[in-house]
Amino acid sequence: MKTAPVFLAAILALCAPRAYSQQDSDVYLSISKSGLSRIERPTDAINLYIPYQQRGEASSAADLLDTALPALVKSAGDNGLATAGLRGFASKQTAVFFDGMRIPADLTGTVDLSVVPAGDIERVEILPGAQSSIHGADAEGGVINFITRAPNPGVTRADLSSTLSSYGGNSGALSFMSGTDRVKTSVSASREASDGFQQNSAARKEFYSGKTVIALNNGGKVSVNAIRSNSEIGVPGGTPVPIDQWNGSRERAANSLTDGMRSSLGLARAALEMPLNSDVSYSLSGQYGVNRLFSHTSYGDSLTRTLSDTAMLSFSFLNKGEAGVEYDKNMLRSDTYGDHFTQNTGLFAQWALKPLKGLSVIPSVRHDINVAYDNQTSPKLAMVYSPDSVWKFSAQTGRAWQAPTLADLYNIKGPNNPWGPSISDISPNLKPESSWQTQTGVAANFASGIWTSLNGYYADVKDRIALDSSKNWAAYNLDSAFNEGVEAGLGYKGGTFSAGLGYVYNLSKGRTAGNYKLLSFSPKYRFTADAALKTSLADITAKGYYSDRQYSAVDYGGAKIPSYFTADLYLSRKFDRFEVFAGADNIFDAHYAQTADMYNGSWPDYYPRYFPRPGRVLKCGLSVRFI
Repeated sequence: MKTAPVFLAAILALCAPRAYSQQDSDVYLSISKSGLSRIERPTDAINLYIPYQQRGEASSAADLLDTALPALVKSAGDNGLATAGLRGFASKQTAVFFDGMRIPADLTGTVDLSVVPAGDIERVEILPGAQSSIHGADAEGGVINFITRAPNPGVTRADLSSTLSSYGGNSGALSFMSGTDRVKTSVSASREASDGFQQNSAARKEFYSGKTVIALNNGGKVSVNAIRSNSEIGVPGGTPVPIDQWNGSRERAANSLTDGMRSSLGLARAALEMPLNSDVSYSLSGQYGVNRLFSHTSYGDSLTRTLSDTAMLSFSFLNKGEAGVEYDKNMLRSDTYGDHFTQNTGLFAQWALKPLKGLSVIPSVRHDINVAYDNQTSPKLAMVYSPDSVWKFSAQTGRAWQAPTLADLYNIKGPNNPWGPSISDISPNLKPESSWQTQTGVAANFASGIWTSLNGYYADVKDRIALDSSKNWAAYNLDSAFNEGVEAGLGYKGGTFSAGLGYVYNLSKGRTAGNYKLLSFSPKYRFTADAALKTSLADITAKGYYSDRQYSAVDYGGAKIPSYFTADLYLSRKFDRFEVFAGADNIFDAHYAQTADMYNGSWPDYYPRYFPRPGRVLKCGLSVRFI
C-alpha cells in the first residue's frame, strides 16, 4: 500500500520557470534562523520571484501561490478564507512567515492568506518537507516565507498603483523605500474593496507594513519590522445551488445574507545582530503578534483573539553553523472557548559541513519543551551535492511534528459553546502529531536555458490529529498515516521567452484500524503550464492550472469536489515611469470550487455545500513611479 510506484510518474515540471533559479545566490531565511549564507539549498527549495505587474494582478498573497507547486491553495470563494498546505499536509502543519516573522495562526492553527496583500511582495520562499529541526512545531509540510522589497544603497523611490476588476473590485497601494550605506527603510499601505462574486461576499481590506535596518559602526545592525491588516467581509456560507448546475450566475446565490466577519492581524519584531569577533556573531530578537476575529452569525456573535510572544537568542559560527534558544507563548482570549495559554522553549543547532568539493552535509536538531504535552526532539540530516554549475543532487531525512491547536485542546461544550464536544468525547491523552520524512531530488540548469528537476518524498505519520464529526469535532489521534509523492520539472528560460510545465503526484492515506483510507482534500494529480513572452508592444504572460478531484471526508466520502482547469492571461507594458497591465483570471470562465463540506440543508437531509470560485475576472491596472 505504501510503496505505490509513484517515483516512476514524473517527467514534466515542478513549477513555472520564474519560480526559482539554481544560479541565484539569495540566502534562504527559512533554512536558517540566522540567515547563514553557507547553507546549501536542496533541489526542491523554491524562490518564487514576483514581477511587479503580477503583484497588481493578485488580490492577496494566496493568489501568488495558485500555481506554485507543491503548494495546495484552498479558497472559500473570492474574498473568503484562503489557506496553503504542502505535500499532503494541511495549512495548520505549514509554517507561514512574512519577512521572516512567523504569522500567528488562529485558534484552529490556520493562517488566512487572504488578508495578506500581494502588492509589496518581491519573492516567496517555499521550502517543503520536514522543517521542525529549525522551526519547531507545525512545520511538517514545510515553510512559506513572503518577502517584501528592500532598497539598495543610494536608491530612493515611491510608487503608486491602482487596479480595477470585475464584481466591483478596486484596490490602491502606495509604497516608499530609501537606502543609504547606513539605513534602509521601506513602508507601504494598501486598500482593497470588492462587491464580491456571491451575494453577501463584499469585502473591505487594508494593510500597512514597514521595515527599517540600521547598520552599526561595529559591523552589527538593528532591524524593526511591523505589519497590520484589517478586513471586513460578508460570509455567504457557500451556495445552495448544486455544482452541476453552475453557469456563472446561479452559484452566486448565498446560503446566508447576514453573516459577516471582521478580523485584524498585527505583527511586530525588533532584532539586534552583533559580531563578537571575526568568527562568531549573535542575534537577539523579540516578536509580538495578535490575531483578532469577530464573527456575526444567526447563532450569535463571537470574538476570539490569539496572541503570541516570541523571543530568540542565536549564535552564528563561521557563517556556516548556528545554535540558539527560542521561547514562544501562545494565548487564547475568547468568550466562547475561555482564556488559555501554551508555552514552549526550543533549543536548536545546525552546521554545514563540506567534506568534499561540491558536497554539503547539514545536520540539524531541535528539542522543544512544552508544558502541555511531551517534549519533542526533531533531528534532520540533509546532503546537497553540486558537482558543477549544471547539476545539483540533494537528499534529506528528518523528523517533524505538529502541536495540538488551541481548538483541539479547548473546544469543549460549555455555557458559551453549546455545540462543542463534551468532556467525555475529548481524548484524555491527545498527543502531538509526528512524522519521519525522507526526500531526494535532482535538478539541472543547462547553458541553453533548459532546466529540469525531479523530487520524490515520503512521510510516515504517527498519531495524526483529526476531528471526529460524530463527536462534535472532538480532536483525536489516528493510528498512522502517510504522504508520498513526486514533483518534477522541465522548462526553458531565455531572454525574451520562457515556458514550463508542472506536475505533482501526491497520495495521502490514514487509518484508525484496518486498511489505509484516502484522506480528505487530497487531489492525487495537479498540473501547471506557464509561458512568458517579451515583445516590442507588450509583455505577455499566461498560466494554467489543473487539479484532480478531491473529497471533503476520508475514503472518498463527504462532498466530491470535481477536477477543474483554470487559466490566466495578461498583457503589460512599461513607459518609463509608468507600467500598465490588462487581462483576466480564469479566462475560460470555468465554474469550480476548491473546498466544500456536507453541511447544507437541514438534518437529516444534508447535502454538499460548495464555496464557488469566481468565473472570469477581468482586471486592469496602472502603476506610477513618481520618485
